[in-house]
Amino acid sequence: MRVLWLVLALLAASSLPARADDTDAALKAGNLVLEQGSAITLVAEDLYLSEQEVRADYRFRNPTGTDIAAIVAFPMPDLVGAPVMAVAIPDPAQANVLAFNATVDGQAVPWQLDQQAFLMRNGQSVEITTELHHLGLPPVPTVAATKVPLRRLSEPRRHALIEAGFLDRQVHKDGTISDVPLWTLKSRYWRRQIFPAGRDVAVRQSFTPSLSGQSSLSFGSPDLGSSQMARYADRFCTDPAFARSAQALYRRASADGSRSFQAYERYLTYLFPAGTGTIGTFKLIVDKGDPSTMVAFCGSDLKKTGPTTVEMVVKDFVPRRDIDVLFLKSAPRVSALPPL
Repeated sequence: MRVLWLVLALLAASSLPARADDTDAALKAGNLVLEQGSAITLVAEDLYLSEQEVRADYRFRNPTGTDIAAIVAFPMPDLVGAPVMAVAIPDPAQANVLAFNATVDGQAVPWQLDQQAFLMRNGQSVEITTELHHLGLPPVPTVAATKVPLRRLSEPRRHALIEAGFLDRQVHKDGTISDVPLWTLKSRYWRRQIFPAGRDVAVRQSFTPSLSGQSSLSFGSPDLGSSQMARYADRFCTDPAFARSAQALYRRASADGSRSFQAYERYLTYLFPAGTGTIGTFKLIVDKGDPSTMVAFCGSDLKKTGPTTVEMVVKDFVPRRDIDVLFLKSAPRVSALPPL
């Protein structure tokens, strides 16, 4: 039996650093890839991208006369604990921070979650998974996940963890205290899958995307320099017509001193890891959600298929770049922006 690894690349990375009011970076999710040289082929992929959900339907084919045993693995992005968390995490209190879910041939199947926590000691990364377990602490390095378990520890024990570099104590303006975890979590979901000889296997995976963005408009601003305009064009394929619409949106948001109307940016990235092979039929649907939202991304032969959706279909698709989507959003001004 041959062993095949299918990898979903989930990588932490920074977003476009255009203005001082940039919000959090994002945990970026990517495509399934097959081990190079494998007989398994990806005959079709339907990819749906929106601010609320990323969903991919894959159809894999085993054209051989022998069943192939496969380890199907979905690595999650590294989560790095820090006094100020620099990424937007959809569900920071849970181990499954992106609400990952996957089915095979339409059926719910069990997935195993492997998690390992590491801490830098004397310049070296040391695994501390067992130590956290003995302390009753979860491996997810967020305040949301560790706040209650840390309360069960005595104050001397928490101070010892601070001295050992596990935690950083933050004293807030209101006098409250937060003990922030500083370790790094590496995790993956996986299962052993059989790809029967001569037939297709359908895999559907979905997750909540981690978005980055800005609290106001940069694209469309009259003070946006030519080099920044070029970066938007390179990343999102913004054209002159889109730029003019963005400029009109900026003027509207600025007309009343931004007292009643706001406009802001959100970014979503879908990664194609190195080694992603040819996809027999690739269908992409980008859904902007609100009809008033403006959306830009790089694609070919784009077709508007509904009030909020744009579609692209490509035969024998070879990914040359990641898919970056720009959402220019507007809404009545409230006391705080919608959360990422």
